[in-house]
Amino acid sequence: MKTQSVELAILGAGTAGISAFKEASKVTQNIVMIDPGPLGTTCARVGCMPSKTLIQTAHYYHDRKYFSALGINGADKLSIDIPTVMKHVRMLRDYFTSGTIQYVESLKQQYIHGKAEIIDNNTIKVNDQKIVAKSIIIATGSASIIPPEWHAFRNEILISENIFEQKDFQNKIAVIGAGAVGLELGQALSYLDLQIEMFHSHDFIGGLTDPVVNEYAIQCFQKSFPLYLNYKATVEKTQKAFLVKSGQHAFTANEVIAALGREVNLTALNLNELGVKFDKNGLPVYNHQTMQLETLPIYIAGDVGKFRPLLHEAADEGRIAGYNAVRNKTQCFKRRTPLSIIFTQPNIAMVGQSFSQLHDTDFVIGEVCFEDQGRSRIMSQNQGLLRIYAAKKTGLLLGAEMIAPDGEHLAHILASSIQQALTVFDLLQMPFYHPVVEEGMRTALRHIMTQIKHNHSALELAMCDSEAASNLS
Repeated sequence: MKTQSVELAILGAGTAGISAFKEASKVTQNIVMIDPGPLGTTCARVGCMPSKTLIQTAHYYHDRKYFSALGINGADKLSIDIPTVMKHVRMLRDYFTSGTIQYVESLKQQYIHGKAEIIDNNTIKVNDQKIVAKSIIIATGSASIIPPEWHAFRNEILISENIFEQKDFQNKIAVIGAGAVGLELGQALSYLDLQIEMFHSHDFIGGLTDPVVNEYAIQCFQKSFPLYLNYKATVEKTQKAFLVKSGQHAFTANEVIAALGREVNLTALNLNELGVKFDKNGLPVYNHQTMQLETLPIYIAGDVGKFRPLLHEAADEGRIAGYNAVRNKTQCFKRRTPLSIIFTQPNIAMVGQSFSQLHDTDFVIGEVCFEDQGRSRIMSQNQGLLRIYAAKKTGLLLGAEMIAPDGEHLAHILASSIQQALTVFDLLQMPFYHPVVEEGMRTALRHIMTQIKHNHSALELAMCDSEAASNLS
């Protein structure tokens, strides 16, 4: 068997693996990247980008319902051509994946197409050769979960990996799971005039932990489709359809979308034979600031670690792992403020510490409902609820949960503010234009200010001395 010695072997050519390769390449070119394909990253190929393309088209079509009230006539004559919609989704998907595919293929001999197996802490077997590496980065990603009891008809179940290949959809679709993927796809297909029913085994949806925001979110989505909670759905394959049961409810569906989360791609790597410690969920224990597995020359990055399975986090983890894997001294890195966004209408977003993480903290909540917020009403998107959390004594911003119009932008402002350790008073001194959705966030911040013990001036403007004022003039 052929043997090759390298400084670093990276298992996986997704976002984390590519980021790790680029970072490590600043120190050495003696690197190989191993991936069995298909190339193109989870985000660009089967995740963020094709889903957002589908969602955007669905939102455009759905907005026709507001036209007549605005004096725009003829919306009732609009129709949707789903095969063309899906062709557009694939066209943009191919555009987004092309750059990453070209990059990996440009690595030539540094890229090995194949499935890796870790033999020991420094040795990998792939195809008909052994790779001896000083360090290994595991960035093998994840795959959609299909329950074992559905395996007899698993090829007929729609998941992230195959849904964007569909030329068309049948009318009655059951969505199992009301997390990010389920809510996004379910609402989008509902907006395209398909009959959707959604089933979720818990009472909280979209990853939310704030009971007030969660209840509001449930009411929002139930305006678009039936949403059944708190019962595990069972699926049976009949001759021509699927029978989905949840509690006392049954639904005959033409198609089923499994949105039950993702499982990490670790099974074939034999980590349990390397003395690696695993947590209660069966995931390897590693340092989130260094990405290293204890003191082993092995690092984890991206979805396979399941710490924060999001693209921007995967890119950061790849950089951290790539930096440490080719250096003698391990460096800790500060992680960014947690930020997650679901691109439903309205957006669901969580920033910083969640409501559930703050249960032992002395904090106050600022709340705003967007039903009467000016810009939101103008956009015919006046539904939503934002709850911001701040330290009771100091006003330090801690986190937020929301379902809100333009929530993706509100979440970014709040995440940047938390990252910079700003207080409510600091943020209120920032400019707020009129009329913008961000004014709703200001209302929530003002609500917090009334609850803080050491209240600041209600004027919300930073004061300066007369000399400074004259200089400014």
